Amino acid sequence: GPLPTVVGNMKILVRLDVSNNKISGEIPSTLGGCLSLQYLYMDDNFFQGSIPPFFSSMKGLKDLDLSQNNLSGRIPNDMANLSSLQNLNLSFNRLEGEVPIEGVFTNTSVISMVGNKNLCGGTTELQLPVCSIKESKRKGRSIAFKVIISTGSVILFLVLATSLLTLSRRIRPTKKPSSTISLRDRYFRVSYDDLLKATGGFSSANLIGVGSFGSVYKGILRQEELFIAVKVVNLQKQGASKSFIAECDVLREIRHRNLLKILTACSSVDFEGNDFKALVFELMPNGSLENWLHPSTYGGHLLKNLSFSQRLNIAIDVASALDYLHHHCQTLIVHRDLKPSNVLLDDDMTAHVGDFGLAKFLQSPATIPVKLKVVQF
Repeated sequence: GPLPTVVGNMKILVRLDVSNNKISGEIPSTLGGCLSLQYLYMDDNFFQGSIPPFFSSMKGLKDLDLSQNNLSGRIPNDMANLSSLQNLNLSFNRLEGEVPIEGVFTNTSVISMVGNKNLCGGTTELQLPVCSIKESKRKGRSIAFKVIISTGSVILFLVLATSLLTLSRRIRPTKKPSSTISLRDRYFRVSYDDLLKATGGFSSANLIGVGSFGSVYKGILRQEELFIAVKVVNLQKQGASKSFIAECDVLREIRHRNLLKILTACSSVDFEGNDFKALVFELMPNGSLENWLHPSTYGGHLLKNLSFSQRLNIAIDVASALDYLHHHCQTLIVHRDLKPSNVLLDDDMTAHVGDFGLAKFLQSPATIPVKLKVVQF
C-alpha cells in the first residue's frame, strides 16, 4: 500500500528507512514537513510519479536513496542546491530529460543515475547521451490551478492537524535494528539461534550447495516470513575468514537487479563457543544455472530444458551485472569466480550473480584483466 501521510508529523525525525517494503503510490507531499531528515532510504519499492520538489527544501539531507522504483519525469533542478548530500541514488527508475549540471550533480562520486534510459545531458563523467531537444520550461500556471493547489493545501493542513492530535501519543519514531556486522545499518539482526531454527538445525535435508569456503542451506525466518539461503562459512578452512570479510566489503558497495541480494549477516558464536559467520540471501527458487545445465547432478531431479529465449535472457542478465561491476560501481569490482553455479535464478528465471568471496576492488577500468573462455549452455 501507500506510505501513510502521517509520516510528516514526525518533525524531528533524522533517519527514515522504508526500503524493500513493496510500498506503492506517490511519495506523499507531507514528507516535506520532516525538515530534520538527514538519511532517507526509499529504495526497492513501487513508488511512482515524479520526484517531489520538496526534497530541495531538506537542506540537511546527507543520504537519499530513491533507486529501484517506478519514478518518472524530470529531476528537479533545485536538488542541485542540496550541498550536504553525500550520496544521491536515483538508479533504475523511469526518469527522463536533462540531468542538472550544477551543485551536487557536478560530483559524480556521490550520485548514481544508471538504469534510466531516457536521461540525457549532465556532466561528461556520467556518459549520458547529449540532449537533442530541450524542453521549454513553463513560465507560469493558470490561476485556476493555483486556486486548486491553495485549497488542497488548506484541507491537507486541517487533516494533518487532526491526525496529529489523535495519533501523536501513539506514534513514536522507531530505530530499525542494525546488522550484526556493519554491512549497512538498515539490515535486520539475526542470531545464530535464529539461523539454526530457520534451517532445521542446518539439516542435510536443507543443504542446497557446497562451495570452497562453506555450505549453503535453505530455510525460513518465521518472524520475518522470509524464505532465505544461508551461506555458513567453514572457518576451519584456510582463507575462509578472509573470504567472508571480502564478500562483506563487496556486498556493502553494490546494488543491482542482476546481483544476488543480501538480506543480512551474522558474526557470532555457536552454542559451544565456536566462532560462527554466515551471510543470509534471498532464496532463489529455481536454483543455480549449473543445476539447469547439468540436471543429473541436482539430486536426481530432471529439470526441463532451457529454451533459447531463456538462455539468451540469462546471458543478458549476467552481462548486465558484469557491466555494472566493471563500469558503474563507485569503486570498480572484478568477480573472479564467475561460473554457472554462481548464477542463481529466481521465480521468473531472472539471473542473479552471487558469491563474491574472491572479488577484487579495482581503481580503474584499465586494470581489469581480460580472460576469455567460451562456455556452451
